[in-house]
Amino acid sequence: MLKLMKYEFRKLRTALLAMLGTLIALEIVFLVGNEMHKNDMMAISLTLIAVLAFIVYAYIVLAGLASYSRELQEKSGYLVFMVPVHTIGVVLSKLVFTMLAALIVTALFAATAWFDLRMVIRQVDLDQETLNQLNMMLRLGLGANATIQQILQAIGFGALTVLIEIMRTMCTGYFAITLSATLLQNKKGFLRALISLVLFLALTWGSSWLTEKLIYNGFRATEATVTQLSTVLGWSMLLNAALSAVFAGVSAWLLERKVNL
Repeated sequence: MLKLMKYEFRKLRTALLAMLGTLIALEIVFLVGNEMHKNDMMAISLTLIAVLAFIVYAYIVLAGLASYSRELQEKSGYLVFMVPVHTIGVVLSKLVFTMLAALIVTALFAATAWFDLRMVIRQVDLDQETLNQLNMMLRLGLGANATIQQILQAIGFGALTVLIEIMRTMCTGYFAITLSATLLQNKKGFLRALISLVLFLALTWGSSWLTEKLIYNGFRATEATVTQLSTVLGWSMLLNAALSAVFAGVSAWLLERKVNL
């Protein structure tokens, strides 16, 4: 499975390195603006870094789905499914690589945000009253008596929830693509792509609806305590993880039994 993950990395290496270079360039612009006391330059670079973060996340997910679809449709991609690894191992290698890439990107942008925020605070020379107001904003929705540890705990749960939702999105996409290949494996072109898209959107909506009904029904973030928020996020992670496991397992089963590779 590690060799398959290396294969996934090689396919995305150029684009990921280009995005990393862009982040470094934007960070240099931010540091230059900080040294020159150019608040507009700092603001523009921070805005572009936020946009870049969204683009990187979207690219990782879309590239993973496009790669899987291409490997099912093109004969050159069939070799991936002929390696001496169980089909579920092939699917897991793609998922694990995507999750690791998303985790690394999260850590990288989080470290960048933490560093830049410290520089901004020093640049604008916040007084104690403003710092107290920022502290209260962080506690908004977590209760006035929330501790720093509880706030960090809620942030950690939120970050894990996002990562697992990315995994669920990938698994949903794999399932839709595999199901489309099963139902229409003798057809090509626009119809096959359209059915994959419709299946993906329908399954994504259905998963979100199920999560809302079972987990978030009646929950109000602005009135919740840290404990309540952590509990809801925890159940949400479990449900999304279960849905991901079902979609990935069925995809692997279809690849072995129904798809003519």
